[in-house]
Amino acid sequence: MSTAIRVKVVRFQCPHCSRTHSKKQAAEAHIARCWQNPEARGCKTCRHFMPESEGPYEGHPPISEECLAGRKLLSGPRTECPLWEASRVPCAECQTPIRAGTTYCSSRCRNAGDCHDDMDGDL
Repeated sequence: MSTAIRVKVVRFQCPHCSRTHSKKQAAEAHIARCWQNPEARGCKTCRHFMPESEGPYEGHPPISEECLAGRKLLSGPRTECPLWEASRVPCAECQTPIRAGTTYCSSRCRNAGDCHDDMDGDL
């Protein structure tokens, strides 16, 4: 009678998505062009990217991904886009990634960052 043999396998995973590779070189090549890697300046990390969404009513086909800056995404998301802008920026106080267009991640950081310079009595 034969039994199954346990085998351990090493895989290399992209830190930005769940994709894995059997070879380290292949994983590093993927990371350089991963759509979810902000350093690759890809569509899925851009503030202009609008992901696929459901239609406005039941039975409507899904609305495809689009770029609000006007780039065509017919062949899929891109990397190294000259119109790319970060969708996440660091909090001005604690460096936690937050949505672009905001300055602080919480009222606590906002209050800590407020120096009250206008409270010196000369106003």
